[in-house]
Amino acid sequence: MLNKNFFLLFILFVNLGFSQSECYNSDFSEGTFSGWEGYSGTYSRPKRDKGFKQFRHTIITEPTLDPRTCDMLVTIPPGETFSAKLGNESVRSEAEVLVYSMNVTPENSIFLYKYAIVVEDPDHLPKEQPQFSVAITDVDGKIIDPLCGDYKVYAGQPEQNFNTCEYIDPKTHNVRIVKWTNWKTVGLNLSAYIGTTVKIEFTTKDCALHEHFGYAYISAKCTKLKANLKACANDLSFDLIAPYGFSKYLWTYLGQPVGTNSSTTSLALADYPEGAIFECTMTAFSNSNLCESKIEIILTKPTKITPLFEAKTSCNIAQIELNPLIFENQTVTNEPNVKWNWDFGDGSTSIEKTPKHIYTNSGQYNVNLTATSESGCTFNLSKTILINNNPILEPILDPDQNFCNQNATIGTINVGAQNLKWYSSLTSTEELTVSTVLVDKTTYYAAVYDNGCSGKRIGFTASVSNLPAPIGNAMQYFCTINKPTISDIDVKGNGIKWFKNLTDTNALITSTALTNTTYYAAQTDLQTGCESKDRLTVNVVLEDPANILPASYKKELCLDDELLIRALRDNNTTMIFYDSENAVIPLSENTPVTNGSTYYASIFDSKTNCESTKRSAVLVSIIPCQLVIYNSITIDGNDLNDHFVIKNIEFFPENTVEIYNRFGQLVYHTAKYGINENYFYGEANAGEVFQKSKKLPTGSYFYVINFKKNNSSGNNLQKGFLYISNNE
Repeated sequence: MLNKNFFLLFILFVNLGFSQSECYNSDFSEGTFSGWEGYSGTYSRPKRDKGFKQFRHTIITEPTLDPRTCDMLVTIPPGETFSAKLGNESVRSEAEVLVYSMNVTPENSIFLYKYAIVVEDPDHLPKEQPQFSVAITDVDGKIIDPLCGDYKVYAGQPEQNFNTCEYIDPKTHNVRIVKWTNWKTVGLNLSAYIGTTVKIEFTTKDCALHEHFGYAYISAKCTKLKANLKACANDLSFDLIAPYGFSKYLWTYLGQPVGTNSSTTSLALADYPEGAIFECTMTAFSNSNLCESKIEIILTKPTKITPLFEAKTSCNIAQIELNPLIFENQTVTNEPNVKWNWDFGDGSTSIEKTPKHIYTNSGQYNVNLTATSESGCTFNLSKTILINNNPILEPILDPDQNFCNQNATIGTINVGAQNLKWYSSLTSTEELTVSTVLVDKTTYYAAVYDNGCSGKRIGFTASVSNLPAPIGNAMQYFCTINKPTISDIDVKGNGIKWFKNLTDTNALITSTALTNTTYYAAQTDLQTGCESKDRLTVNVVLEDPANILPASYKKELCLDDELLIRALRDNNTTMIFYDSENAVIPLSENTPVTNGSTYYASIFDSKTNCESTKRSAVLVSIIPCQLVIYNSITIDGNDLNDHFVIKNIEFFPENTVEIYNRFGQLVYHTAKYGINENYFYGEANAGEVFQKSKKLPTGSYFYVINFKKNNSSGNNLQKGFLYISNNE
């Protein structure tokens, strides 16, 4: 059956190389299975498990000889650098699959793959034998074309040009017979499926009876379907060129066979008019299915290129050695994509259209220009040019010049009053600019430039200082209160200079105050003054702990307390005291404090070892802290000794006073005793006794006074007996 839309081309030649693939990693050039899908399974279920398995899907990166082919088959095809091995020597009825998906475009519609099969040849039915197969499917896995899109090769299949290798099985000591093929190339024409996605599935299977292995090596690339015409104006014949690799070719003109039955045929130009249409029928054979594809080629006007060129120089004393020449290409042609090949007659060549060249010696040289069209037509022109001696003397340079790497350029070389041009080699045609950065131990070439002419060149080897950057921590921390400066940053190196950025040339002075920013350090050679080209980057972090104290507050001390600075501390905070807000020297813990004096406290953070810059004003108030109890009162209607006197209680407003009778019953209770005339006049105000809201009878009572010396201290308790004399 004929199929004119889809073909399989089968190539037996082993030396066919691929060009660069239009399909990503189809040739495994990434050294991975990226872009591929892998499966493994059994003879009856080849795609049972998804994923790549070690030793069953293998990327081959180094060509070796396969031992099961008697070391005759190279594991990577000629012209390639990678391949994939599908399967192994296991005889467990295993199967392996590799799938490549591609969006078909005009640029990749020809899918070319190479394969080599290594299979044991058992005496089984064809459906049970080890095999290699290729299937072309749609995205759902359905075979696109059963005639040409499904290709199988099994171990005992005839007309496959199998080679034979026999070896002794090391386990059974039996002779085993292996059939293998040289690398073959198969082409798939997918042009009928442009704009769609297709999948190419490669499958290997061991024999179905668990006795014989089968595996294969593959590599693939994509290209476009293209036929070429080679008709050159300087030839009497023209060539018709069809895609290489089909099993049969038939060239026809007006329905009649012409030329030879090969991919390329030559015909006489005089026998055919311009515009003649030739048709090539290409046939590929696969699994007894006949597949054809046809290409038409139109005979166009023969390609004509007239090479012309002229050697030009800027020098006013004609063409001289060591002076750049420009070979101006003046070729006449309408052909696109012409390739150029120059031979300058001194062993040098160029493929530029209009190249520059330097002759290092005087004499006659035969210059040849070859122009090649895209179809392969070539046209030549040769000219003889004369190169004269160069009369300009070499420049005079001091070889003992040293340069700093941060500013070493061609322009910093001391050349005196000489007008020089600089080059990267003796024969370079491209002038180096004065801003070209010098590289240590690199040779540059100078020539005197006079009236448009460059003289003989002399080499100058640059000696450039290469100081490394200073060494130090990239992150450094400082206390804001210490007012750190540039000189406080810790780095190792000589003649350290600091800058605001990587390219700044103005060094910061050592007294520059640090901020939360990044600084850059260079090292300096103290003898030459050269700086390191690279700079150390240091990020500065300033630590200033938050002062959690009030901006100002009063601190009460008792007359009988230790009246020293350490008495002002908060037990939960580490504090540092000063005698003024801007004082630099802290006060000793043993410094005496006085009533009414103000001291200034900062906070010290043990995590950062830094002191806060903010200070709190602490006013010292020294008060008596002992209560004096007068333990008797008289109720007789006058103001003398008429209330319970507790001297100094007014200094402790946070207080409570309780009085109990001799039976332990609470008869009086109050808070803030002594504040706002709050006193006990002998009248009960608490409890359930009959005297409540009345003057208490004469007798002894028990008092309990609870008070705080200051806000930070605990409660103080004072107890005793109170005698009431009620004379009313």
